Amino acid sequence: MRQPRYTREDLTLANAFTVLRIIGTPVFGWEWARGDAEVALWVFFGAVLTDLVDGFLARFLNQKSRLGALLDPIADKLLMLVALLVGVTNHAIPVWLVVCILGRDAVLLAGALVLHTGFSGRHGPAAWRPTRLGKYAMLLQSSTIAFAIVEDVLAPRGFLPWVRVLMIMTATLTIIAGAQYVARASLALVRTRTAQTKRPVV
Repeated sequence: MRQPRYTREDLTLANAFTVLRIIGTPVFGWEWARGDAEVALWVFFGAVLTDLVDGFLARFLNQKSRLGALLDPIADKLLMLVALLVGVTNHAIPVWLVVCILGRDAVLLAGALVLHTGFSGRHGPAAWRPTRLGKYAMLLQSSTIAFAIVEDVLAPRGFLPWVRVLMIMTATLTIIAGAQYVARASLALVRTRTAQTKRPVV
C-alpha cells in the first residue's frame, strides 16, 4: 500500500520557522519597494534568523522531514529572488549581480531537471545537493543584500566602496560554485555512460 507523501512527522517546529520565512518574504519586498527600507532591513534579518533556527532544529534536534527538504530551498530562493528584483528596481543592487546570481540558479535548475527526468533512478538528490562552496556563496549573497539595504537606508560615509567589493566577491564565488555544480553533474553523467558501455550484453 502506498504511503502518503507527507505525514504528521512533517509538522515540526523547524518547518514552522521555514513557513514563517516564506510569509515574511513578500512583507520584506513590499516594505523595501515602497521606500521603508529600515523596516525591510529588520524583516530581512528576521528571515535570515529563521533560516538559522530551522537549520539548527533540523540538524541538532532531529527534525528533518520531507516537507522541510522541499520548503527550505524554496524559502531561500524566494527570499533571494524578491531581494534581487526589488534591489535592482531601487538601484541598490546592480543588474550584473542579479544576472550572475539568477543565471547560476537557472543553470542549476536545468541541470537538476535533466538529472531527475532524463536519468531518473540513476542520480539521487546528492547529485545536485548544495556544496560547501554553494553554501558560502549563499551566505555572501545574503550578506550583500543586507549591506545593500544598509547603504540604501543609512548611506554611511565611506560604506559604498565596501559594498561594491562585497558584490564582486559574491559574484566571483557564485560563478565558481556554479562551475563546481556543472563539473559535478558532468562527471555524474560520464560515470553513467561509462557504466552503460561496460554493462555486459545478455
